[in-house]
Amino acid sequence: MKKLLKDPFLHFILIGVILFALFRLVNQTTETKNTIVINDFDIENIISTWEMQWKRPPTEQEIQNLINVNLKQEIFYQEALKMNLDHNDEIIKRRLSQKMQFLSNDIAAMIKPTDADLEDYIQKNKEKYLTPYSYSLYQIIFSPDKRDNNLKDATDVLNLNKNTSFEEMKSKGDALPFNYHFTNINADELALQFGTQFSEALVNQELNNWVGPIPSGFGYHLVFITQKTKPELPKLEDIRKEITRDYEYDYQKELNESIYQELKKQYDIRIDIKSPDFDPEFVKYLQEKLNN
Repeated sequence: MKKLLKDPFLHFILIGVILFALFRLVNQTTETKNTIVINDFDIENIISTWEMQWKRPPTEQEIQNLINVNLKQEIFYQEALKMNLDHNDEIIKRRLSQKMQFLSNDIAAMIKPTDADLEDYIQKNKEKYLTPYSYSLYQIIFSPDKRDNNLKDATDVLNLNKNTSFEEMKSKGDALPFNYHFTNINADELALQFGTQFSEALVNQELNNWVGPIPSGFGYHLVFITQKTKPELPKLEDIRKEITRDYEYDYQKELNESIYQELKKQYDIRIDIKSPDFDPEFVKYLQEKLNN
């Protein structure tokens, strides 16, 4: 018995029970027995959640266990509300704020975009959906690992061989494990191989002549471009899934912000900062910004 009385865990339980009892005594003005109703909707929700996780229906025993878990959560939740444990709690504030945003997200999800909406969205965000440049080209590399001055060598070769065939030019560069010839390769793929600086430098180069030297992480290149395809907007049907996802995401953000701004109008927001650590002009600026 003495050992039990000295047990810290037992002390914790006893303190908890006493606190609950004291709180009930203080709030006994209209004490009535609470009622918790578990209805068809609750059971269906419990079962569907289980089935989503375990890919099978629960047994009767499992249903009973699940109801007990939910009942325990509900009782503790109701008691926490009575004790005002939801007040001034940052975690609860954050969760309730998220639930409000989830509500607006649900509203946004109910509104499905038409083809006209998606076409308009593409036009407003065309830079995001333009296909990259694509090229057919030949290239040779002058490597700093194989030459004392690879830039000078590349420049000298270019000045003497602007219209030389690839077969003749191939031997003038250095043997490295890269393709000499690319057909219809887009700028993004070229950037993966040779870097963004290389792919971007091709945009303004002329066709059917050796051009360069163009730098990359492997040295300097001389390039002969035979075909260049400019960026264009894909048809809606080709990118419908991507466009719909992006449209719904942006629409959801806009709706959340609109709801927030409307709700904000119902509040008088005051900045009451008196600390000397803050510039009064900054406090004034905050006040103006938060009320606009």
